Order: sequence, then structure tokens, then C-alpha cells
Amino acid sequence: MFYQKYRPRKFSELIGQELIVKILQNFLKDVERLPQAYLFAGPKGTGKTSTARIFAKTLNCLNINQLEPCDQCLNCQAINQGRFMDLVEIDAASHSGVDEIRNIKDNIGFRPIQGRFKVLIIDEAHMLSQAAGNALLKLLEEPPKHAIFIFATTEPEKILPTILSRIQRFDFQRATLTAIIRKLELIARAEKISADEKVLALIATESGAAFRDAEALLERIVLSLGDNEKLNGELVEKFLGKLSSEKILDFIAMIFENKSEAAIKFIQSNYENGFDLSLLTRETIKFLREILILKVLPSWLNQLNHRYPAEIVGRLEEITVKIDLVKIRQAIKVMIEAEFFSRDNLPVPTLALEIAIIDLIKTE
Repeated sequence: MFYQKYRPRKFSELIGQELIVKILQNFLKDVERLPQAYLFAGPKGTGKTSTARIFAKTLNCLNINQLEPCDQCLNCQAINQGRFMDLVEIDAASHSGVDEIRNIKDNIGFRPIQGRFKVLIIDEAHMLSQAAGNALLKLLEEPPKHAIFIFATTEPEKILPTILSRIQRFDFQRATLTAIIRKLELIARAEKISADEKVLALIATESGAAFRDAEALLERIVLSLGDNEKLNGELVEKFLGKLSSEKILDFIAMIFENKSEAAIKFIQSNYENGFDLSLLTRETIKFLREILILKVLPSWLNQLNHRYPAEIVGRLEEITVKIDLVKIRQAIKVMIEAEFFSRDNLPVPTLALEIAIIDLIKTE
């Protein structure tokens, strides 16, 4: 699977968490003073568990070079293959009880067998029971010098405050669209998949800012291709049931240019082709919101450059310059109303959006 095959194995392969990597590598410069307990917190698919494994690998690498694991030595290979005896990973969602923690407590005191450090990674750490969390406290207060504890969670607020006070916390940032596109480009090149940035941007947008979900989605789409089919925008749109950013912006341009006939035909055509109109409405509102903020806050352009490909940012700028603030606000209001009424199972599914177009044209 793509997300397993292309999982980062070195710090240099982690995308979007450069500050965390820098701090961890600074810690590694003096392992005698190394903090022994860490919390990796952040949304799913942002690299928490991958970073924990890379950190464990670097600590135990036999050929450490410039604070990176060599990924070639016996210890690195053992960690990659899941057979390194001094690395223990627990999924707290299914092993949240005090008995599991007591077993760890009994074994963690023994010296490492293969490496320099014993590393315990607890995934979904917020799922630990109260009793299990309490059982960990003594261990965190006086950990053996060879033990490293890494807690990974999407919900740090649920972890016991007494545990939080004893560990180094790192907050992983939600992946940006451009970072996910960059990772998908690397996979596409390695797999010899022909796909331009527009196609990958559509996949990345659908991923919910998670590298893992984007990689899995790319793989599913590739597997769905017929013998003579190529990965293009039209195929991805049909697979996802949603339109590309370019087409949404075309639709917005039709509205602001008072092209009511073209806009209504656009709605009807996409409905007939099986696209979700409520999703079209929500995506339209999302881009109108970007235009609104850019209109009143020009520095918002920096945020857009992190979240969208250059071509999309250029289109957003172009529309923003041409349209006044009152018209943008009116468009957002009317589209929100259309999205609300579209939930009511109207006898004609296109009606809410068609009324929105007519209302906007009448305001001219």
C-alpha cells in the first residue's frame, strides 16, 4: 500500500514538521541529557507515529550520521521490519488496561537487548484508562536511563494532567495542501504515474489534510483505472463525485460576470452527470470566503499560497480585484441560504442553486 510503502523513514523525508524535526535533532546532539518522555499531539495523518519510529531508529542506529538514521544497519532494518526487540508499540485503543502497563513496567527496567535505548510508543494515548495512566506515573517520575517514552494522540486534552506535566509536548501541524501535493508528486514519480498538479490537488483537497488518507486515495484511484485509462482530472472528479477547484472558480466567475444562463447550465449539467450539488454549494462558499478575506485583508495571500497551487491563487486574486465587497458578501449570504434549503429534499434538486443564481443577478 502506498501509505506504508512511502512512509517516511528518515527525518529528511518528513514533510511539514520541520520545526519539530529541528528540536528533536537538537536533543539528539547530547543523548546524555536527552528528555525521556514525549507527547506527539496533532490531527490524524500528520506523521506522529512515523516521527516516533524515526526518533527511535536514530537513537539506536549503529551508523548515526548527522542526526539521521542510516536506514541500512541491522538495527535500522530490524525497526523497519517490525522485529526490533527494544522498540515496543502499543495501541491504547485496544490495550488501555492497567495489566498491559504493568507488564511494560516489569520489562522496561531490563537493559536493551539489541540497541542503546528501549523505546515505548503508545498510540492513541488518550484512550489509556485512569488506572493505566496512574500506573505509568511512577515510571515517568523515575524512568530507567535507557528508556524513552513517546505518547501519540489526536486528543491531548484527554490525557491525565499529571502525565502531561512530566513530558515534552510537540504539537504537529495540520498538513497543508501544498505539502500533501508534494508528497503525492514523489509517489507518482516513483510509481511512474502520469498526473499533473491539478489532478493531485483535487486528491489532496479530498484527504482532509492527512498524508495517509491522500496516499490511500491516490492508490484507490490508480487501482480503479482501466487498461487504457489515464489519471486525469475528469476521471478523478467522477471518482470523488466532486468538481475541481478550477471548475468551482469558473462557476464563481460566471456568477460575478452575470452569466446566468451559463451558470444555470453548469448546475444542470453537473447534476445530470451525477455530481453532488450540496458539495458544489459548500465548495463555492469555501472559495467565496477566501475571496472575502483576501478583499479586506491582502496579507491573506500568504495563507492562500500555503494552501493552494499557484494557479488557483492567481484565479482567486483575479476575481477579488474585479468584485466589490458588497457583491462578495451578498454571494456568500445567498449561497448559504441555498445550502440550507438544499437539505429539504426539494422536488427539483437543482432549484435551490438556480434561485441563488437568479437572486444574485437581480441584485445588479
